Amino acid sequence: MVRPLTPDSSEAASESESLASLTGSLGQGITLAALGGYRNVAANFVWISMYGDWQYRRKSEVLEKMRLAVSLNPDSLYFWIDGSRIIANDMPVWQVGDDFMESLFREGESVGVRKEFGEKALSFLDDAPERIAVQIPLLVEKGAICWRRLEDLDRALVYFERAVVQPEVPYYVCRVYAELLYRNGNVREAWEYLREHYETLPDNELSAMKPVVFSRIQELEKELSAAD
Repeated sequence: MVRPLTPDSSEAASESESLASLTGSLGQGITLAALGGYRNVAANFVWISMYGDWQYRRKSEVLEKMRLAVSLNPDSLYFWIDGSRIIANDMPVWQVGDDFMESLFREGESVGVRKEFGEKALSFLDDAPERIAVQIPLLVEKGAICWRRLEDLDRALVYFERAVVQPEVPYYVCRVYAELLYRNGNVREAWEYLREHYETLPDNELSAMKPVVFSRIQELEKELSAAD
C-alpha cells in the first residue's frame, strides 16, 4: 500500500545508466545522426553530467564529456565558451592545487602550466564550426585567453580586431580593444581608434560610456604630447 509513496531510486539509476549507454555507444561508433532530433537534449544531458565530474576535478572525464556535448550540439556558444573557461581557468588550479594557485601568475614552473592550459583552451575553441568561430563572443573569448592566460597581446589583438569591425559590436569590446592597443605600446593607434569610436557613440546610451571614452582620449593626448 505504501510502495507508491516511497522514493524510487530506480529513476536516478536509470538516468545514470542512460548516460553511460549513450557515451559508450557513441564511443563504439554509433553515428550521431542516429539520435535525430534528440541530439540537443542528449547534449544538455551530457553537459549537466559533466559538472558532476567537474566537482570532483576529474579532468579526463570533463574533457571527454565536453567533446561529446559539442559534437552533439556544435551550435551552442555556451558549451564552447564555458568549456574553454573551465580548461583555461579551472584546470591549471586542479594541477597545481588550491594552495599554489597564485603561483600560476609568478615566475616558475606554474606559469608554464597556466600557459599550457591556455593553449588547450584555444585549441578547444578552434574546433568550433566556422559559423560559430566568427561570432563576436567566441572571438572575444579567444582574445581574453591570449591576454589573461597567455600574456600574448599580439595574439589577443588579432581576435579583437576581427570582433570590432563587425556590425553591432558591443561598446565594451571596442574599449577593451583600445586598451589592448595601449598596453601593447601602440599609444597613438589607441588614441586614433578611440577618437573615431567616440564619434559613433550615442549620447543617451549608458553602456556606451561616452564621457569615459572622452576622458580616456584626453589622457592619451596628454601622454602623446609629453612624448613629443
